[in-house]
Amino acid sequence: MFVRYMAGEGEKYLWEEDDSNVFQKVEACPYYKKCVYLYPTENHPPAVWLWVVGHEKADPLKVAENRVWRTRLIFHFCVKGRGYYNGELITPGTAFVSWPLMPHSIASDPNDPFEFYWLMIRGEEVVPFAKKMGLDPLKLIFPCDYIDEVIPLLEHYIHLDHKKIDLLDYSNALMKMVFSFQKKSVTDDANGYLAIKHHNSYVDLSKHFLHDNNFSLSVQELANMLGISAKHYNRVFKDVVGISPKQYIMERRMELAMTLLRNGLTPTEVAGIIGYKDYALFYRAFTKQYGVTPKSIRNV
Repeated sequence: MFVRYMAGEGEKYLWEEDDSNVFQKVEACPYYKKCVYLYPTENHPPAVWLWVVGHEKADPLKVAENRVWRTRLIFHFCVKGRGYYNGELITPGTAFVSWPLMPHSIASDPNDPFEFYWLMIRGEEVVPFAKKMGLDPLKLIFPCDYIDEVIPLLEHYIHLDHKKIDLLDYSNALMKMVFSFQKKSVTDDANGYLAIKHHNSYVDLSKHFLHDNNFSLSVQELANMLGISAKHYNRVFKDVVGISPKQYIMERRMELAMTLLRNGLTPTEVAGIIGYKDYALFYRAFTKQYGVTPKSIRNV
């Protein structure tokens, strides 16, 4: 995995590690681009995998003509400004797709340059996968009523510390999450199957968020990261898992605490790792869960 920054006028590249200070400098420019590239860690790449997630504030003079991707599909989401895709107008709330082997052109409106996010997926099965998820190679531009739900997910992915996660696993979860929105938006399932699958994607991704943060996130923080209300997230999570997210978080935090204590960390250190600023609160939660004190576990 590596991160590419492009900022300022023309082709000025900033190659850095994933450093937030560098990206702040990029964002301060009138237009910029950040691309997070993922390379599979397996010997053989998956049949379909997320390769790039990006965010671009376009150059007013941006023009790319007759580009052809041989093995890539790119799903764009316009959030600001105006542009043109294959000569057709792109406005906020519009999605547009570049299919493998299909020439495409993209240009920014010089008077109101557009801003968009994108995902690039690759693999031997990318076209069947995209069709299965509701994309149509004959419909390259379409209104996208779920952009407000997708953008917080992409923003979180772009800015997170990629060194602390299982990147391939996390990226696959993100890809499936985004495409589950698309499939849900184009399919009417009387039995609610797709709604259930959509809810499963919310839960799977939130579990990744929790794991990456030592189960120290609140329900409201998780809902914000998913781009939905806390009330909706509570309902969806309980429907899928059978318990409330608050209960799930507490149980996982205590399990992690038990593991850390058995590995020799002090109770105070453990409390800090799993997000307790007040040790007394951690002490009460742990003794309530296990019936013994944190100190007694460390001394075993």
